[in-house]
Amino acid sequence: MDELFEYSDSMNAPFQAFTGNWKTVKPHWHYFTEMIYLVSGSLYAEVEGRKYTMNPGDLIIFHPKQIHSFLDYPVKDAANQSAYFYAIKFDDMILSNTTPGSPKLPKLLNSDNQNNPPSNLLLADELKYDAVKLFFENCIWEVNHKEFGYDIKVASTISLIITTVFRIWLKHGFKFSTKSTFDQFSSKDFSVLEYIDAHSSENINIEDLASKCGMCYSNFAKQFKNQYGRTCKEYIEFIRICKADTLLLYTDKTLDYISQETGFTDASHFIRTYKKIRGITPKQRRTQKGGF
Repeated sequence: MDELFEYSDSMNAPFQAFTGNWKTVKPHWHYFTEMIYLVSGSLYAEVEGRKYTMNPGDLIIFHPKQIHSFLDYPVKDAANQSAYFYAIKFDDMILSNTTPGSPKLPKLLNSDNQNNPPSNLLLADELKYDAVKLFFENCIWEVNHKEFGYDIKVASTISLIITTVFRIWLKHGFKFSTKSTFDQFSSKDFSVLEYIDAHSSENINIEDLASKCGMCYSNFAKQFKNQYGRTCKEYIEFIRICKADTLLLYTDKTLDYISQETGFTDASHFIRTYKKIRGITPKQRRTQKGGF
């Protein structure tokens, strides 16, 4: 599977939103979620061996680590016309901040529905009463124009799209797992994600988090990674980098100042971590002015 990893397809930001018109893409996988909304033409997709024919108004979703591709049509007909689509790619962790406590996509795929997973393809008839097309267009506009707070609007809009997807899956009998360990991380008195978000500029002790959840460190670490797809330390770093992005894009604060404000020990630590997660340096990110 490693040889199918699309390194060139990795993101240097929490999300991307763009238009496209290609018809074929070789089999590959990546760590983020990808959604394609077909505006016109037709596409022929394959996901983990399952084949889907896309028509205008259809939406297809590729989950992290799912091998997928777009293939030539098996027959030459009107369906082989040029395709035009909207695309959104995102790290599902951006949904953790906008909807704390909600089920996460990777967790749903590993739930009680493993033997009968929901379809990757959602048909136009199922989406016609929802503003999914408009949601995609709004995300693309925000990413292209990058006005103040665009990142918040994009994350919120992606949450709306995912909510629509969940509701359609539920109508088809998909059930959320009742065995999730999520309740161990969130209660009416304490939420791990909310705590991390509120205290990300401080020195967060993971053993203390485990204790607050009534768990030993090893069990907490294992369950957290199972739940969110990354370690607690990696999640904390991700939240800090997201907050650093805001300071990089909307202020002229120095890297020393940003590193202190976002919980890094110094500028060097900040730069190393930023490049590890984003694939570029903070200086390059600031030069891009949010470009993805």
